[in-house]
Amino acid sequence: MYQTIHENVEMAGVYTQAKFVPKKFKWKNRVYLVQEITLVAEVKDGNVKKRFFSLLSSGEVYRLIFDRENEKWWLEEKWVD
Repeated sequence: MYQTIHENVEMAGVYTQAKFVPKKFKWKNRVYLVQEITLVAEVKDGNVKKRFFSLLSSGEVYRLIFDRENEKWWLEEKWVD
């Protein structure tokens, strides 16, 4: 099941064919390398556009959100057994 985190994180990535591709994020002073992107979804929360990413890092799954209005990244959830 997913554990709610909802904490601000720093994200680094590259633009490829006009799309942002996450490569690593920093959470609690630790850097997590993105091994695989398993889902990308565009969502509208009221008037705010958000982009959701499910990422695989070191064998664990994380859900991150990019708030396009405020240009901030959030670690929303982490998969726990």
